[in-house]
Amino acid sequence: MLKRGDLMLFALLKASLHNTAADTELFTNAVKEDWDHCYKTSSKQGVLALAWDGVQTLPVELHPYKQLKFQWAMSVDKYEAKHRRYCQTAQELQKFYKEHGIVAVQMKGVGFSSYYNCPSHREGGDIDIYTYSADTSRMSHQEANDLADALMIKQGIEVETDHSYKHSNFFYNGISIENHKCFLNVQTHPKFLEKLDRILGKILNAREIDLYNGEYKITVPSNEFNSVFISCHAFQHYGDGIALHHLYDWAAIICKCGFKLPVEITEKYFLRAIAALTYLSNKFLGTDVDLSNYPSGYEKLADELLMEMLYPKFARVVPYRNPVSIFIEKSRRLLNRAKYSKSVLGAPILRTLCMSFIAHIYNPDKILSRGE
Repeated sequence: MLKRGDLMLFALLKASLHNTAADTELFTNAVKEDWDHCYKTSSKQGVLALAWDGVQTLPVELHPYKQLKFQWAMSVDKYEAKHRRYCQTAQELQKFYKEHGIVAVQMKGVGFSSYYNCPSHREGGDIDIYTYSADTSRMSHQEANDLADALMIKQGIEVETDHSYKHSNFFYNGISIENHKCFLNVQTHPKFLEKLDRILGKILNAREIDLYNGEYKITVPSNEFNSVFISCHAFQHYGDGIALHHLYDWAAIICKCGFKLPVEITEKYFLRAIAALTYLSNKFLGTDVDLSNYPSGYEKLADELLMEMLYPKFARVVPYRNPVSIFIEKSRRLLNRAKYSKSVLGAPILRTLCMSFIAHIYNPDKILSRGE
């Protein structure tokens, strides 16, 4: 059962997405507790600045109380400063790599923020890049990806390459950078995710966009790539940090580009998950996609997705100190994640359990975090 503060938040996000006025009915007679819940949820879910956009469309008399309104505005200012800093860093990296024959495509992050009415209001955690060769007659894609890491090491930057088959990690201008070797967590479900990864490679079609009226030029994937990648990325966080900003991303790309998936994607469980995510987008964020041709059962899955976003089964921090209790709790979390992965990606539960366990050994805090 959603709280009034939840419904208020959805109304604000819907207004932000469509650049329209929020429905005032929900905000009439809203009390302090409603606004506090709305604000805290928006912050936790990575949509605080987007909700603020919605607040601006309300009549002044329906705005939140003064102290919260000031706190909200200050938080949005930080979002905007952070976004500009990330744009600067992304552009700097791209220029540097280009001088060495390497293309660096922005995945998610500042690149995807171009789908937003106000790009600086998309929250980001780190910068994800996919690096490959600009000219395969001179250097293979794998060589370019390896060179991208080697160039950082040459500058005295520490590059972590041992903790993930999917990407390396380093810090550049104080920002965490992930240099991807593949797009998806292919080890968790090789048969399907490797297929999707190959499809993503074929439809990457990198292009350059302008942000801040051309002040920053960012290389991004095609719309078709983002339609597949953004949805699959959200599903890989199901059971381990799926949030409202994943849903908003999906709604944003539907609004800007329509709804179309490559014809090669025919797996029923994945299409059902796509339908579930789209159903939530239609219901709460005002998109209008016909789902009549999609596999049945997506309504129930949509309800489960929504509850996992707003009221996840497990808290962010393990609430125990006893080693045995901690082990039991984390085991339950891993099993929960594996079951969810099975329902949206068809990933074998035992394999997902094993891969999650290995990842947890390398990074014991990761399973407790909300996904970027």
